[in-house]
Amino acid sequence: MPLHRFVLQTAEVDAMMFSPSIHGISYGYAALLTLLFSGIVMVSMHYKLKRIDMIEALKSVE
Repeated sequence: MPLHRFVLQTAEVDAMMFSPSIHGISYGYAALLTLLFSGIVMVSMHYKLKRIDMIEALKSVE
């Protein structure tokens, strides 16, 4: 039994059933969403990291 079929059968409840077929476009959607989320995080963190004063960050706290 393929892993995805086992996971879908384990996650099923009586009120909701999942389709056991996975289409190729689903992998494309997953890749696109992953890249989109990574890009959003990268851009937001870029601006936050640019505001850090690196000289102050390297000074020892004593």
